[in-house]
This record gives sequence, C-alpha cells and structure tokens, in this order.
Amino acid sequence: MEHEGMSGAFIWEDEGLWEVRSHHLIDAFKYVIHHRMTLVVGPENDVGVMRSKKFDKHIFEMAKKYFPNWIGFDESRCSYNPEIADRMMRIRKVAYWRFQKLLDEH
Repeated sequence: MEHEGMSGAFIWEDEGLWEVRSHHLIDAFKYVIHHRMTLVVGPENDVGVMRSKKFDKHIFEMAKKYFPNWIGFDESRCSYNPEIADRMMRIRKVAYWRFQKLLDEH
C-alpha cells in the first residue's frame, strides 16, 4: 500500500495505476481511490478533503461499471477494515506533517 499525494488516498502495487500511460485515466482514478479509502476507513474517520464526496462516489461507481475486473475493486480493498484504516490514518498524518514541514522550510 502506498500513499498517493494528489488524492491523499492509497493504492496497492499490483493495481497497475502507475503503469498507465494516460494522464486522464490516472486523474479520474484519483477520485476512485479517494472514495475507496473512505469505504475502508469508515464514516467515523472523515478524511477531511475539500471536494464533493458525492462526485467521488459517482466516479467510483462509473469506474466499477467500466472496469469491473480491476483488482482495486476487490471487496477486501473496498470494505471497512479497522486495521488498514488505522494504518492509513497514521500514514496520512505523517504525510501531512511532512508537507507542513516542507512549507515551513520555504
């Protein structure tokens, strides 16, 4: 699992998103992986991103319709999991701290 900075979400190595050549597809999947992360971390861990959750969900459902066999839609990666949620939230906290530190240096 790896933190994706632009969406603030996570991807797994075997999902193939880094190998995609189309930046349009990658941009669209940022909404997909962000919504998926909200499914994994659960409603009590609102990730606090300033954008439409309804839009993210709509893009997620559309992608699931057109790419139903993508490993990223496996039930284990799209369901609440307290252990993975805790790990994601800790990684996000460190990423946020590092980003703030970088801003403070400049």
